[in-house]
Amino acid sequence: MVDLGARRLDRAASWTAEVNAFQRAAETLRPPGRRLVDDRYSRYFVRHPALRAILGHRGSADAALRIFDHLWGGLHAHIALRVRYVDDACEAAISAGISQLVLLGAGFDTTSLRRATSPVTIFEVDAPATQADKRPVVERLLPSQHRCRINWVACDLEWNALREGLLAARFDPTAPTLVVWLGVTPYLTLGAIDATLADLAGLCTPGSRLVLDYITAGVVAANTPWKSADRIARMVTRRGEPYRTDFTESDLNATLAAHGFELREHLTVSALLRRYDPTRESRLSADDWLAVATAELG
Repeated sequence: MVDLGARRLDRAASWTAEVNAFQRAAETLRPPGRRLVDDRYSRYFVRHPALRAILGHRGSADAALRIFDHLWGGLHAHIALRVRYVDDACEAAISAGISQLVLLGAGFDTTSLRRATSPVTIFEVDAPATQADKRPVVERLLPSQHRCRINWVACDLEWNALREGLLAARFDPTAPTLVVWLGVTPYLTLGAIDATLADLAGLCTPGSRLVLDYITAGVVAANTPWKSADRIARMVTRRGEPYRTDFTESDLNATLAAHGFELREHLTVSALLRRYDPTRESRLSADDWLAVATAELG
């Protein structure tokens, strides 16, 4: 049984968000032929002295990722390649005329900085403690000639209503929207996930798109064929950011459909690697206990 009260997030910035930023920063230091993602901003969100020291040398950063991948196979490939996947989704959405981008549980995601020259309104939605750490860094690094507008929405999706927060931040319900919801659903209860989807369905205009990721059934209970998944589930619980919800693909489809979203694409770790690293230059594990999906609001 997961202790719903044991959340580090209620009192401090997300630890997993910082670790993910470290992973992206370390991946950026890899040689171009093996590099899965190029995210030069991520290192600015890494504060832990040991992690910062590792990022001081390409060799130590690469060694750290190898150890990480050995212990928690599939996770690093997913963290890196979901960035590529969302970048593609952003390009397609902007080309199609979508003018609003909502980053749900944005953590230390750097989309706002990497999309600074795009003519879009970006809503950064996250728990107050994490957002308080992130906002001054983004505002310091934002290029002076940026074209995007960033609206900050302090909202803990487990406890707060998304609808009120977005509307207060001048979200336009009539404008087509891309919602990016990465690295969040595992940490929410199913009730909070349903409430968030209901708010999105009620707010967004038909044709709006949703990109989200999730962990597969059995991970929360540390009972899967993947030892890497079992190890990470136990670790995040010890760190005060426990996994709470996992899905089968059919369960996810049903949950989305119940709120008017139609699944358009679904990619596991192995499928992401086939798309973005077909020759497997990265040599990363493809343990299939995570997935990313795209859905469209009907």
